[in-house]
Amino acid sequence: MAPSPPSDLRVLCSKLTTISQGKLPRALPLLTRHIVRCKDTLSASLEQKSKDDGSQSAQLVLKLRQSITTLLKGRDREARFSAIVLIKAVVDVGGWEMLRISEPWVVGLLPIIQKGDPFPAKELAAVTLTRIYMLLQPYQTLVREIATRTLPTFIAACLQLIKPRSTGQGPSAPLSVVETIIHVFSTLIPIYSTTFRPFGSQIRSAVKVYLAPTLSDDLLIPHSLQRAARKVVISLHCVAAKSGGSEEWAKMVDSLLRELHATADQVLRAVDESWEGTSGYNRKRVDPDGEPSGGSSSGDQLPPWSGLSSGSERLVGIFAYISDCLRYPTKAPVVIPVGALLDAVSRVCLIARLSSKRQSWDQAVDTIAAIGREEKEELWSAIPDIHTSALGLVSILLQRLGRGLVPFVPEILDHLVRVFKSGISNPTTRMTGYKLLGGILTLAGPTMSKATVGILEPLVAACCRDLQEDAGFLQPSPKAAATSKNDSNKSSLANADLFLQPKAHTTEASVQLDASHKKAAGDLLAVFLSSLPQHHLKPSLRGLLDKTAILTQNREAMLSSVLNPYKDQRGRMYPSILPHLSLQYPQDQGVEILRSNLRTSSIPGSLDLLASVTEIEQEEEPDEADEGTGDEEPNGKEYISEPLHGIVKPPPGTVNLPIQNNPFEIKAVKSDALFVETRATAHSFTKRKHEDADVTPSKRQELNKPAPAKSPEAAPAEGHEDDSDSDVSVHLNMELDDEEDEEEE
Repeated sequence: MAPSPPSDLRVLCSKLTTISQGKLPRALPLLTRHIVRCKDTLSASLEQKSKDDGSQSAQLVLKLRQSITTLLKGRDREARFSAIVLIKAVVDVGGWEMLRISEPWVVGLLPIIQKGDPFPAKELAAVTLTRIYMLLQPYQTLVREIATRTLPTFIAACLQLIKPRSTGQGPSAPLSVVETIIHVFSTLIPIYSTTFRPFGSQIRSAVKVYLAPTLSDDLLIPHSLQRAARKVVISLHCVAAKSGGSEEWAKMVDSLLRELHATADQVLRAVDESWEGTSGYNRKRVDPDGEPSGGSSSGDQLPPWSGLSSGSERLVGIFAYISDCLRYPTKAPVVIPVGALLDAVSRVCLIARLSSKRQSWDQAVDTIAAIGREEKEELWSAIPDIHTSALGLVSILLQRLGRGLVPFVPEILDHLVRVFKSGISNPTTRMTGYKLLGGILTLAGPTMSKATVGILEPLVAACCRDLQEDAGFLQPSPKAAATSKNDSNKSSLANADLFLQPKAHTTEASVQLDASHKKAAGDLLAVFLSSLPQHHLKPSLRGLLDKTAILTQNREAMLSSVLNPYKDQRGRMYPSILPHLSLQYPQDQGVEILRSNLRTSSIPGSLDLLASVTEIEQEEEPDEADEGTGDEEPNGKEYISEPLHGIVKPPPGTVNLPIQNNPFEIKAVKSDALFVETRATAHSFTKRKHEDADVTPSKRQELNKPAPAKSPEAAPAEGHEDDSDSDVSVHLNMELDDEEDEEEE
């Protein structure tokens, strides 16, 4: 591509000389647009410029460089700020041609960080220098000439900005500038690890106050700064000599685990713990006198703290710190101490209640009598946050290790269910539990046993309740409504405002979930229907899942329900929610593909079905094993089926749950068996050719008698083990609308 004409370059040089230095910051958007348009000219080699435009382009580029250098060395702060912006723009678009002549700019930018320019100029200068050092990295000659000479000075100048002024005080720069400098270090350390090696201890000491802050600190540290500080300390293992990065990373994680258990000894001193360490970390008895305290003033240790609230915050911060160690990449392969990490998680998760409503903490946990009640109450209020941070660490382990964590799934599920029951009233605990359970089910859900699926029922019910409450479909129970009405009548004598809005106190306020909470619950709903063995679910729970998917219009959950039909232990299929999915998403291509696979050709004298099928007449002999149970289906059950790419018709024995006033019914849609089951009504569209020969009139009348309708959530049979212990009452109406029924008639 030929270089762009030098008109933009000529205008740019003209404006830099004519605009006063005080007005240059306002003109920077226009000037940077001119620079972007001059990309081809600035990035072209000197020989290419001479060949295309003679010496005019080269002269204009030289004039632009001189103008920027003059602004950078000027006395006005506005001029220096404008020069910083122009340098970054020119380097970004100019490539190697601008980098090879950037040494004067680098030397001019360093004093801006060191001296008395405003903090925005210092921050922008640090970002510009970082960009130059990153672009220099592929060119070793330029690295030796520019980066190696100036980078130590740049690191020292940045450290002066972020280090605390004195013990217990914050830095001289604003926290936003400190966060930018820390991101600069995180970016450059993996690239120039040898140059950063002498500054490792200084960086760690400068940012330690931001790693796991507590109430004992004088600063309020934002969450983004905490994450940035942890990242830069974790990346310091890259500066280790030779191949020592893996050992440094392992030492850091080991020190964090020891600090976590030391902090837990202080925070949990009111609890008579039953936990015993299995990975070399054991609990220690602490003095019950005085306040809990910990930390150290040394450069490599976390700052000191005092008080139970500060200790709980430090415990949460260490869990997050270890999670970040697993989240960020490492220089070399490392050994993750999975056993030690799960051991630390189990220590805090064992302190839980069986039920947040039926059991108090004093009843659920053995406590130390020497500890006062106030400290115990403060601990109980901090336990949900500690549980949430521990589950967050497990979630990061699951993301990092994937299938490697399968052997630990039973232990993780045990901790998850215990923590969820204990903190079910806490929205953050529920959201964290939903995210973790979704990852576990995606990994190992199809292999779970019936007992394992049974312990997940509280999470299934809570997920459905959260979604239905957010959608506004849950109504107060009659008992609660009556109580509210009685209280309203009693208090109306003393409060005249109740006469103005008498219904406001009997209507339950709608619950709105956070966006992340709602997304976690919605994703988990679809995973319940796709990854759990459906035959292990109780009929009431499966009906609750289908009902929630329909009411909340969750496409993924409804599609998973259609593709994973419910079949009880007796082999009876429950109705599909495909009609609801088709009504709610009529234009969806995925739903249309599913419907097109079920579309039928018209049968003479009958309605059009949803799939192209062929009537198959089949005589079904009664199963000898089922004789006398009272659940026998009449002989001669009709299947309408057409094999699609090897798909066979369903085996006999499928329960018929007809939709009212609908002669045909879709019974199930499976990935390996796609079929439609029908039952003839009083005005059947088909006749059996051999009926008169094999069946007597009384038998024919018995066969043509329609079976009683059953609801999807109805118990399959009396004495069935899955139906007798149902805890959830679900009423899922699968009937068609009255208007559609009239049209079909």
